[in-house]
Amino acid sequence: MKDKMTKLSKKMSPILAVCVVIVCVLNLLWPDAKTSSMENRSLQQFPAISLSSINDGQFFKDVNNWYSDQFVGRDQWIQLKYLISKMTGVKKIDDVYLGKGALIEDTSAVNEEQKERNIQAINQFCTSSGKASYFLLAPNAVSVQSDKLPSFATPLDQNAQIDDYLSKLDASIQKVDVRESFKEHKNEYLYYKTDHHWTSLGSFYAYQVLASSMDLGQTESSDYDVYPVSTDFKGTLSGKVGSAFMEDQIDIYVPKENSEYIMTDETSGDSSRSIYSMDALHTKDQYTVFLSGNTGRISLEMDNDSDRHLLLIKDSYANSMIQFLIPHFRTIDVIDPRYYFEDVSKLLDSQLITDILFLYNSNTLMQDTSIADCLNVSAEE
Repeated sequence: MKDKMTKLSKKMSPILAVCVVIVCVLNLLWPDAKTSSMENRSLQQFPAISLSSINDGQFFKDVNNWYSDQFVGRDQWIQLKYLISKMTGVKKIDDVYLGKGALIEDTSAVNEEQKERNIQAINQFCTSSGKASYFLLAPNAVSVQSDKLPSFATPLDQNAQIDDYLSKLDASIQKVDVRESFKEHKNEYLYYKTDHHWTSLGSFYAYQVLASSMDLGQTESSDYDVYPVSTDFKGTLSGKVGSAFMEDQIDIYVPKENSEYIMTDETSGDSSRSIYSMDALHTKDQYTVFLSGNTGRISLEMDNDSDRHLLLIKDSYANSMIQFLIPHFRTIDVIDPRYYFEDVSKLLDSQLITDILFLYNSNTLMQDTSIADCLNVSAEE
């Protein structure tokens, strides 16, 4: 038996060597792709050659990354890896659990130093503003729908992280805790199966809790026309692990008593009469149907009789929440600290702000490195 294996190995070795050479040649000849639609990211291009990059080793690191990114048939190999992983009982690829009928992002570890700095900045910003302030920290699927996790999965305790964060916010900031509502609806379509975001339904349930806290009135799902705008959405988690068969539905909620409004991207200057970008449905990242994705500042001006003006400081979870907030405010200024580099405090007076809302998902917030700088609060203050 051993002799047969040795003979087989000797026969296969030159074949494998030829295959490796062919793949290397194909990689050199095949045009480099600029982006991966499956992974929704830019791909490494072949690096420029210089003496300095060769001497410090950076050139060879970049070549290695280029080869990995531009490997011929990369998307197919990623999908094959996912299928083999599922069949062989692999529970997790990178930070994504291969759950029961869903891909679930693991709980993020806490950046403790930055967390304390952010909390200090948030407390100072809200208390010095004199405005009504609210904080909604959304749980992720890993804690709400833990029954979908593979057996023996051991994520960090996200509920403990959320409790600790909320406990350190100033008493004047109203904490909007949606976890009890999500617990009641945990078996519903709260989170996408292939993406880390909540669905519009999940956002709606969170909005109902927020509306109660902000005295926006009571609303039911029957107050909206619900339109499914996509049934083939494959999100960021799918791109990471190569899931070939799961797809999601994206719904938009349009209030039956809707007011006209204008949305302006203050970075580009582009304006629209809709927060929905239907062109995004023809791209890989279909979640950008909401607001066309993330940008530093978006302003919304509504044609209604409200005397309330909202400053919303957020991550991308808020993008699908805004559709519910529009009828209740005269203006909404939306700030994403990851892309905004001006003094937010100047907006408080210039935009006649009456309410401040922070809206983040827990995984993003526990790793955030931009809030304190955006609020213009230094670590020494």
